[in-house]
This record gives sequence, C-alpha cells and structure tokens, in this order.
Amino acid sequence: MKGEWCYFKNYFSPEVCNAILEEGLKIPSKDAEIGVNGGVRSEDDYRRSKIRFIHQQDPKFTWLFDSVWKMALQANDEWFGVHITKITYIQLAEYDESYLGEYKRHHDVFWMNNDPDYHRKMTCVIQLTDPSTYEGGNLEFYNITNYPKTEDIRTQGTAIFFPSVLEHAATQVTKGRRYSLACWFDGPKWR
Repeated sequence: MKGEWCYFKNYFSPEVCNAILEEGLKIPSKDAEIGVNGGVRSEDDYRRSKIRFIHQQDPKFTWLFDSVWKMALQANDEWFGVHITKITYIQLAEYDESYLGEYKRHHDVFWMNNDPDYHRKMTCVIQLTDPSTYEGGNLEFYNITNYPKTEDIRTQGTAIFFPSVLEHAATQVTKGRRYSLACWFDGPKWR
C-alpha cells in the first residue's frame, strides 16, 4: 500500500453532479441505518442522514457504475493493492441542517456480515454538492499519517478512495444540505 487515501479532484463536473442528483433524488429515501440486512444499529445520535440506493441494474446509472469502477481500478492499482471484485450498489446520502445530519466515527467493514465470501475492501466518497452551499459536513479521517486537504475533498465532483478499514466520519451539517455518493468495493474475505 502506497498511501492511506487518494483522490480524483473535480472528476465529475458540476453539471454531471447536478444530473446525478436530479435523477437520484427520484429514488425514495429512507432514514440511514448502520450495518447490513436491516441495520445493526440506528441510533439517531450516531448517524443522522437520509439515503437512497442506486442499483447497478438501473439503466439510467450504468455510466456512473462504469466511471466509478474505472476510477476504483486505477486507485487500487496505484495506491492500495487490495483484492476487489465487485461493486453492488451506490448510496446517495443526504446530510441536512434541519436534523443536524452527520455520521460519527466508523469504518466500513462489517466483519460479521453473514456473507461467506466477501468483505468491503475499498471505499469511495464522491462530493456532489457545491461546498459554498453548506457548512460543516466534512469528511474526516482518524489515525492516519497524512491528511488530505479539506478544501480539496470538499470540491464538488471530487472522489476520494481509501481502504474500508480506515476510520472516518461525516461531521455535522450546521447550515444547508450536503449530498454525497458512497461506493464500496468488495473482495474475498479479509484473512
């Protein structure tokens, strides 16, 4: 592994980000939970956000899955070198000031996931919102040696990749609304 994270600044244009949002917001939302298969925990003080699931079978988003997979292969080849084989879905997350949206410190690997074959290996977060339209809502990392520039990863259209075992958080949105995409790349069980 060459680093703890890498990012593609401005990978998607503001117009593309807005198009993703326009189509994605047509999908019904639900309150976010933590975990798999219905959620391990859904404590309001730990994770407050609305989420929508974009599925690979949706023809309106085939291009998005192709773009994200292409980026993931490059990020993994150049930085992480973990064994990834699939992406199942993309999560569109909303963090709003009205409910102080946030997701406290966590990692994305569910060790006890009831899946005999796969664990999450790599995570990607894509910033969809113009950062001048909200306050708070920063993506933060813990226990890393080098920290990405906050203004870079807040830039609309930027995609940041990191190993799913890395602890991170989305800080509380205190003004406005932030939208992001989260993608998880699975591979054979960690061992």
